[in-house]
Amino acid sequence: MTVMTLMDIKKYILPGLAVLVALGLASCNPDEDETLYFLNGVPEFSLPTYGVAGDTFSFTAKGVKADDGKEVNYYWYANPISSRKDTTVNYSITLTDTLCTVTVYCVAYAEGYQSSSTSHSITIVKSDRENGSISGLSFDESKDFRFVDPRDSHEYWCTTIGSKDWFRENLAYKGAGTPLDNCEAASEVFGRFYTWDEAISACPEGWHLSSLDEWADAASVISGSRPDPESRFQSVAGGFMGDISFNGKKMWEYWPKVKITDQLGLSMLPLGYAVKQETKADFDSMYEYATFWTSDEKDDKQAFYRYFYDESPDLFMGHSDKSSFAANVRCVRDHQ
Repeated sequence: MTVMTLMDIKKYILPGLAVLVALGLASCNPDEDETLYFLNGVPEFSLPTYGVAGDTFSFTAKGVKADDGKEVNYYWYANPISSRKDTTVNYSITLTDTLCTVTVYCVAYAEGYQSSSTSHSITIVKSDRENGSISGLSFDESKDFRFVDPRDSHEYWCTTIGSKDWFRENLAYKGAGTPLDNCEAASEVFGRFYTWDEAISACPEGWHLSSLDEWADAASVISGSRPDPESRFQSVAGGFMGDISFNGKKMWEYWPKVKITDQLGLSMLPLGYAVKQETKADFDSMYEYATFWTSDEKDDKQAFYRYFYDESPDLFMGHSDKSSFAANVRCVRDHQ
């Protein structure tokens, strides 16, 4: 048997490579290459984060130029609503009743240039409890009831915990507060985010913003003993959390230490928190945290809130600025 050494391999391979390189050079005529230039800019348009069936959005393509003044054309498509590519400057879409996320693409192109594109997405939501965006909620006839806010006719599911009646859903009163991602379509589905200054008077007449003591009373139903109202409530979070899905996606990510039972029926959702600016709010930590104001003040500028973290079985307490930090609200009253 003949064994080839590394030197033998080089002896045969290197000349072959030289031939291939020479052939490649001979076939690559620089004059035959087409150089594609870059367009200046990307297509500009915007979409809200959430919308409802029937919403129509119209766009006018802009923002892209060619250095030599050549005409820039555009084409659009919206996945999964339509795979057809419409070559036009003006484009519009109407949302269907299918609960999904729609991504709109705009592509700019010109002769002799590489294309330039951008995309934005919008999620279709629906507030219907039977076939809406939120699934996993159940109504217990033995302790649950419905309450209609006389201010706007919004209906809330409520439940009784000990001597108190609690909202099972986040307050959605539009007389104050800000919807998730500054998008009104989300208000009916998720409720709203309120600063403490707004939250302290946002509940309907006869109801009030939940207090630290009332949160401790609720936690005692899960743990069997009443914790210090200003402490970290250990191993009770799962009894507050709802095993809820949004458009088919589980909202609380699975963590072995957190056993979601929704024992209290409060079905807390991880919608994060917000910081309000002059004209809008900046949102953060959806699918990680659930935050709720309490009626208790730390001092003149700050108040306490309760929050859940997806990786922990405990219920935490924090404090923040009354006028800029925004959280969800659960209203409470004495049982009737």
